[in-house]
Amino acid sequence: MGDKQGAIADYTSAIKINPNYAKAYNNRGNARRLLGDKQGAIADFNTALKINPNLAQAYGQRGIVRALTGDKQGGIADLQKAAELSQQQGNTELHQKVLEFIRKLQQ
Repeated sequence: MGDKQGAIADYTSAIKINPNYAKAYNNRGNARRLLGDKQGAIADFNTALKINPNLAQAYGQRGIVRALTGDKQGGIADLQKAAELSQQQGNTELHQKVLEFIRKLQQ
């Protein structure tokens, strides 16, 4: 799935140029998640959401990581927020993916 370390370096460079670039934090968090750096990922998702509290993707990604680290209820809460925002924003694809993750976690 590509050069995740390189992606992290690129997103870090983008953040240095624009520290308020929420999507760069979100994307770097996703790369960190894929490399197994769950705490680094959560920190990036938290920063992305601090900058843009309407970033549905960051809630969704953080929800997945929280669930993977044993915080199932926190993960579900984040995923529910992602579902709410993605529906409001008309992002049907993300909305469906998030609902599927919620169903899996509630089993």
